[in-house]
Amino acid sequence: MFENDVILTGLPRSGTTLTCHLLNKLPDTVALHEPMQGVDYGDTVDAREMSRGVKRFFDEQRQSILQRGRALSRNIGGVVPDNPFGDEPSETGARRQIDQKGEIVIDKELSNQFMLIMKHTHRFAPLLGHLVELMPVFAIVRNPLSTLASWRTIDAGIASGRPGPAGRVVPELGEAMARYDDVLDRQIYLLGWFWQQFHRHLPKHAIIEYETLVASGGRALSVINPGAIRLDEPLQSRNSNPLYDREDMLRIGERLLESEGAYWENYPRESVTLLLAEIAASSGSR
Repeated sequence: MFENDVILTGLPRSGTTLTCHLLNKLPDTVALHEPMQGVDYGDTVDAREMSRGVKRFFDEQRQSILQRGRALSRNIGGVVPDNPFGDEPSETGARRQIDQKGEIVIDKELSNQFMLIMKHTHRFAPLLGHLVELMPVFAIVRNPLSTLASWRTIDAGIASGRPGPAGRVVPELGEAMARYDDVLDRQIYLLGWFWQQFHRHLPKHAIIEYETLVASGGRALSVINPGAIRLDEPLQSRNSNPLYDREDMLRIGERLLESEGAYWENYPRESVTLLLAEIAASSGSR
């Protein structure tokens, strides 16, 4: 296992892109945001072979960075952003994805053994059982209420309860979600599936909570790269983001509290009820 190749996954909209942005501030470190988007595995749907393809992609990007000073990554103006979605809604009312895939210039000083981190959520989560055999893996998670609320604001398949790339590797996931007519029910099922993957395949220290990441100014990422202990970024939680529909959040919260899922292992129901109370208070003060 090459310890300086690191997989980053997590819940969609949990702060994984922010994590890449912060890790890129560290010396001898490069963190790429969804660099494999559009990469074709061919006809294979075998998770082990797909995981080997991920490792080969790591090798290719490491070589490209060392030899050419360039790597593939979604980016905004050549920089890995802290958030790939803008705040301004589109004509449909959803938040647009404002980053794009392309080559970025890596002009920092690097050793031959620099840490290379690649982040994907849907693409890496179904492969965790095999990826953990090849390299270190970490996951970013977030309060389940805020996670679902964010899903429902963006212009992406997850907003309508589609499984995305994970459904190709795990066909039964899409089949199970299709049994639900209500979009929110499908999203709650998908949320639980992600959590099951993390708890099944990752040790506790490799599951990093967004709230801890924010409160620590980024220092919580020292479990990935010890150099992060020196970070002191002015981060602010977006768990009660005003862009999230308040009435929708109350409905999501009620449905969540009635559900059973692996997310309750990290976030007790009180974490949702407290956030609901905060939302209700802010709505009442308007």
